[in-house]
Amino acid sequence: MKLDTSKASISVLGALNMDLIMNLDRPANPGETVVGDKFYTAPGGKGGNQAVAAARVSNSQSVKFLGLIGNDNYGTELKNYLENESIITSSLLTEKDLHSGIAIIFTTNEGENYVNAVYGANEKKDMTLVESFKKNIKSTKILITQNELDEEITRECMKVANNNNIPVILDPAPFRKDREIDYYQMADFITPNETEAELMTGVKINNKDDAKKAAKILISKGIKNCVITLGENGAFYMNQNDAKYFKPHKIREVKASVAAGDAFTGIMGASLAAGEELNNAINNAIIGSALSVTKYGAQESMPYFQEILEAKS
Repeated sequence: MKLDTSKASISVLGALNMDLIMNLDRPANPGETVVGDKFYTAPGGKGGNQAVAAARVSNSQSVKFLGLIGNDNYGTELKNYLENESIITSSLLTEKDLHSGIAIIFTTNEGENYVNAVYGANEKKDMTLVESFKKNIKSTKILITQNELDEEITRECMKVANNNNIPVILDPAPFRKDREIDYYQMADFITPNETEAELMTGVKINNKDDAKKAAKILISKGIKNCVITLGENGAFYMNQNDAKYFKPHKIREVKASVAAGDAFTGIMGASLAAGEELNNAINNAIIGSALSVTKYGAQESMPYFQEILEAKS
C-alpha cells in the first residue's frame, strides 16, 4: 500500500551528493588518528534523500527531481539510484566541467553524525531548473526544497509555486546567514531541526518548551507554518492560530541518524500531496524519520509506507 499520489505531483528541488561514511567512536581531534569500524558509500544530499523518502511512500513516478550532477561516475550512480526508486530525472542536469557533490560523514556509535560537504555541481547557478519547474507546474501539487542550491534558483521556484497556489515545504538546511526573512516567508511550511531553529532565533532548544519559544519567534516574523523537528523527542508545530506538540515514535536501536530530518520532510510532503490532513502528515513523518535511523545510509535508510503503517498498528 502507498499514498495516493499522481504522476509528477511532488517536485523536489535540491542537491545530490555521494556520501562517504565512516563509523567511529568519535571524530578525530587535530593531529590525531581515530580508527573506525565501518566504511561505506551511499547516495545522499538533502534533496536526493527527501526525494527518495517521498517516492518510497508514494505511487510510482510521483516524484520529479530537479538538481545538478557532475559528468563523473558518482553522478551516474546518483542518477541511476533515483531512477531505480521510480523518480523522474528528466530535470536532473549534468554539468560537464564540475564534479558531483561529495559529503564525508562521520557517524558515532551513539548515532550522532558529523557532515562535511563539498557541493560541486550543486553550487552552479543554472536557471534552467526554474524553467523545468514551470513546465511541470500543472501536475505539481507540492514543492519540497532546502538551502542547498543557489538562492536565486530556489527563490524563483518558490515564487512560481506561490503564483500557482502550490504549497512549498522549505527545509532551512544547511543554515545560511545571508538568507533574508522574506525568503522564508515564501514557504508554506519550514521544517528546521533544533540546531537550525536555534540559529534562526537564538533560542537554544533542549525540550518542547524551548521549541515553542523558537517557533513563536519564527511565526512572529511572518513565517506561515513551522514544524521544528526534535529528533528522539518528536516535533513541535505552530502557525498563527495553533500550536501542537507531537510525541516521538519510540524505536529500539539507533544505527545512524544521517538523514532522519530528510525522511521527515519528504514523507510529510508526500502525505500532503496525497491530501492527508496535516496532523496525519506530521505523524507519518515522525514515524518514518524514526524508522530511518534504524538503518545505515541516507537514501537507502528511507522507509516504505507499509513499514509506517505497520509501526502505527
